[in-house]
Amino acid sequence: MTVISALQWIVSAVFLVLAGIVLYRISLMDLKGLICELTPNGQGGKASLSRFQFLLFTFVVAGVYLTLCLKCGEFVNIPGSALGLIGISSGSYVVSKSIPNK
Repeated sequence: MTVISALQWIVSAVFLVLAGIVLYRISLMDLKGLICELTPNGQGGKASLSRFQFLLFTFVVAGVYLTLCLKCGEFVNIPGSALGLIGISSGSYVVSKSIPNK
C-alpha cells in the first residue's frame, strides 16, 4: 500500500464520519415547515411551490451528479444546463420572497 492510497483512505474515512455527523444532526431537525411560507405572526402557513421546486431540483441534480460520479469513479463536470436549472429555481424562490404576502 502506497502512501498516497493510505492518505486517500484516511481522507475518505474522515469525510464518511463527517457525513454521518451531518446526517445525524439532520435527523434531529424539525422539518415540518421546510416548504411552508411563514405567516406574519411566525406560524407556518401554506405550502410554497417555489420552495418545493428549489428543494426538488437541488435533490434531483445532486442525486444525478452523485450517481454519475459513482458510476465513473471520478468527479464529472456539471453541465451548464443543470446549473441553469438550479439558478432559475433559486431565482423563482428569491422573486417569491420579494412579493408581499396578503
